[in-house]
Amino acid sequence: MMFSDVLFLRTFAGSFDEQVGEVARDRFLRVVGTRMAERLLLPPCATIEALELELNAALALIQWGTASLHMDRDSRRLLIRHAGLPKVGGLGAPAGTWLLACLAGLYETWIGRQPDATPGCVISWDAGQDCSDGTIVLEYGMA
Repeated sequence: MMFSDVLFLRTFAGSFDEQVGEVARDRFLRVVGTRMAERLLLPPCATIEALELELNAALALIQWGTASLHMDRDSRRLLIRHAGLPKVGGLGAPAGTWLLACLAGLYETWIGRQPDATPGCVISWDAGQDCSDGTIVLEYGMA
């Protein structure tokens, strides 16, 4: 990314947060992620392994990192370990995750439109988690 692009994005993101706050920002970015997923559709996947491969192929196209999936049968939630989310400086919670709600919109749409997906599931995450190694864990399940 060119310096002018980085400068614009960091200035835009900081100003956007100042104007609307974190809650409205995340709501907006989730919608953006949904719309991105609608333009970059995944094929139906019969297994978690196939879904992981398709998610990673789509993420590679937009250069948004990689995902590994694990089903937590006890909590009945799909755990997504995401590495390589583009950063907007240190903005976001956890730091460096300003685009996380957009990523959540992508995952909610891609996973929610799979065959046999349970209606009403959402992506959530712990804003206090340590993601200093560049990875963050998200959960897909009932709200």
